[in-house]
Amino acid sequence: MNVTKTIPNYLRIHKGPASPAAPDLDPSGDVISHFWHVFGDATGWRIDSSRRRTGSEIELLPSVNTDTISDPSDSSPTVTKSSALRLAESAAMLATQLHQSRESLRRQEMELAARAAILPGSDLQSKLLSNIEAILQNACEATGCSAAAMYLLDEDTQFLKARATYGLPANRIEDAPRELRGSRGDLEAMVRGVVTADNFLAGGIDTWNSPEPFAAGICASITDEEVPIGTLWIFSDEVRTFGKAEAAAGRLAASHVSVELSRAAIDRRQNPKSNQQESVRDISEWQHLSLPIGNDLAPGWRADGLIESPQSWATGFHTWDVLPDGTLMMAMADSPDRTVRGAIQTAVARAAVTAHSGYRHTVSQMLQRINDTLWQTNAGDQLMSMLYLHIDPETGEGNFASCGDMMAMISSRYGYRPLIDGRSEPLGTHLTARPTLDSFSLLPGETLLAYNQGLRLAGGTQTILGDRLRGCLQTGDLNPLAAIRRDLANKPLEHERAAITLVRSEQGRS
Repeated sequence: MNVTKTIPNYLRIHKGPASPAAPDLDPSGDVISHFWHVFGDATGWRIDSSRRRTGSEIELLPSVNTDTISDPSDSSPTVTKSSALRLAESAAMLATQLHQSRESLRRQEMELAARAAILPGSDLQSKLLSNIEAILQNACEATGCSAAAMYLLDEDTQFLKARATYGLPANRIEDAPRELRGSRGDLEAMVRGVVTADNFLAGGIDTWNSPEPFAAGICASITDEEVPIGTLWIFSDEVRTFGKAEAAAGRLAASHVSVELSRAAIDRRQNPKSNQQESVRDISEWQHLSLPIGNDLAPGWRADGLIESPQSWATGFHTWDVLPDGTLMMAMADSPDRTVRGAIQTAVARAAVTAHSGYRHTVSQMLQRINDTLWQTNAGDQLMSMLYLHIDPETGEGNFASCGDMMAMISSRYGYRPLIDGRSEPLGTHLTARPTLDSFSLLPGETLLAYNQGLRLAGGTQTILGDRLRGCLQTGDLNPLAAIRRDLANKPLEHERAAITLVRSEQGRS
């Protein structure tokens, strides 16, 4: 008969002081510490931890934790000192990035802990994190335990996720959530308020389902308006008998955690700046989602557009569509008001374009209707630069109406020609719109580019843009707008930049 002996998980291996060959350069003391230990064994060199901690450059010393009998030197090491130094510097940068990522993750856990309230600024996140961790530390000291962790429920109340810890490895919050179902300690604590487990393995069966491999612990319920939202665990290395004082300490710590989370959520809701930022974020998100993406309007015809704004919102828009009679329509507009009010004005103008596109109209009639909308919704101080054009996809013949400072050109592989100079009065100036009207023809292999003043101020002159379009067409690049954006990527974004392109491919030649 075979007998298998199972070692209880609360019997923990005692580790003595770290050897000089394995300096702990990270307070978490987990995978990073292990790497430096292996580094010393593999290279024959170790990090001078005293100099490393003071911010000095990395200094290597001979390792005494290798399997070799003789100590390495500059002339005959396991790995040359220069090679080991390069490896150590690279590893130190990786360790720094890992530490920064963990700090960011800890702050994000605090955002989720505050009932999904996005705390404005990393300072408030760090403050909440420090307060929670201080509560966990005080709970351990009050109960004579060695570690603690805060677990919060997800929205579906099915899983518990570690949001803050004390006395546990730093990577514990990276672990996947655990199921609430079957977690007896958490379930009983949510019903009774607090439970104590003197021995997690009493009777040889782990009936408490401890989330950590300790010998004993206390579990208290974290509530929000008397509704359980998570649990606070306090862990002991040794089997012990918890009394009423320890249970009360656990209950008080959980109550304190609940107060901190509620206060963070209330501060966020009462912060006008936070509410304003959320409103602006909603506006910018709506603008981003409502802009069309580059697509083929008809066989051989491709439209594309871009908007880059120094603000969180944009004060311009672009759109295109195929009208009921098969005509291609493109439009772009730009408000001189760079505030949120300007963004709302462009939203009004865009809604008017959509409303008036469903029935027969000319380009001048469309701008007059947009002008009427601007006057009817304000006292007359809503100005708008706008370009609106129609084009027949069968012939390439088109016409346009333009108000304000919109500019446009048509380019082929042989050169370019200006179409609009951007010197007319904007919409909203008069009760009757006074657009620039003209017709044009877009041949196979040609591209129409329209852009605003912001793109010109960023260096997009007619000569530069025309040369870029011509170069793209010569190389067969059907996405010239991306090339233009790359040219302007290093320019400071001081003005809102917007542009649209309509490319007629060579296949469109009849």
